[in-house]
Amino acid sequence: MVWARDVAQLRSLPLRGKLRHQPNLLLVAIEADQVVGSIMAGYDGRRGWISRIATLQSHRQKGIGEALIHEAERRLAGLGCIKINLQIVASNSTVLGFYRKCGYEVEERISMSKLLPKV
Repeated sequence: MVWARDVAQLRSLPLRGKLRHQPNLLLVAIEADQVVGSIMAGYDGRRGWISRIATLQSHRQKGIGEALIHEAERRLAGLGCIKINLQIVASNSTVLGFYRKCGYEVEERISMSKLLPKV
């Protein structure tokens, strides 16, 4: 597994916004010229966020997700981040177990969101 080191490798992905803002926090795991996993993180100067992580179904349980988490954590720590937050759907027990295995704990919070009108 290698990380996509060159942003040019990622230009074909529908992530142009992320490529303009903290592209070093978008990680892609590649195996034999195939994308097998990815993670998107962010840092606002105080807290880090993991907003998306995915691995191909056929490549789960092989350590790819954990490797992506650890690399994102390393990069966030390098920016001065001291805490990482993430959100999951409460009924998704599989991913809850995955994050717990990676050292994350449930914090009682209420998550709110608002869709903004397109400009």
